[in-house]
Amino acid sequence: MQQNELTDPKIWQYALDHTKDNSPRLIALKEETYASVSGAQMLSETLVVKVLQFFIRLQKPKRCVDVGTYTGLSALAMAEVTDSDTVIYTLDKKNQVGHKLAKKHIEKNGFEDKVKFLIGEAKESISLLPDDLDFIFIDADKKQTTVYFDLLLPKLQTGGVIIVDDVLWRKEVLNPEDKRAKALDVFNKYIASHPEVDNMLLPIRHGLNIIYKK
Repeated sequence: MQQNELTDPKIWQYALDHTKDNSPRLIALKEETYASVSGAQMLSETLVVKVLQFFIRLQKPKRCVDVGTYTGLSALAMAEVTDSDTVIYTLDKKNQVGHKLAKKHIEKNGFEDKVKFLIGEAKESISLLPDDLDFIFIDADKKQTTVYFDLLLPKLQTGGVIIVDDVLWRKEVLNPEDKRAKALDVFNKYIASHPEVDNMLLPIRHGLNIIYKK
């Protein structure tokens, strides 16, 4: 995937040039992912990580969820800007290529007591989560996005935030034919009319749906 499909390349680069970079620990994880793990294009891009961290800094959550661990970039990004008593649950399927690297960098940076790995089917892992969640980031199986949302929303406290990545899916939601594009189009329409939330869909990278529970 290109990093700037929704923005003029020069504007995209200008935005990157005038945004402070991710932390050295996040850069180190990105570099090792690209060097040793397949599918590195799935990593959240610099501006997406910055949006994630800005919301967390403002909200100061105590219970966070990261749906889709991969190599742990989003979980690590959450860990470095949350308080010492915050718990971050990161969910992924069994036998995924990035788990070893994710655990390595979480432990290397001293966050092993803060980040809890829940490995298994996401639907089952979600059922194990506490009922007082504050912040959720979803970047996983696009076809299951609405399912994940419906399972997580009752566990999210009033005033909590859910950020869903890739919701514009290469602009294909405009005329969805791919199964993932169709699923995300359905999800975006569902959120826009959902009575329990407010939201804004931002055309950053591949689209971020930022959802607030009323």
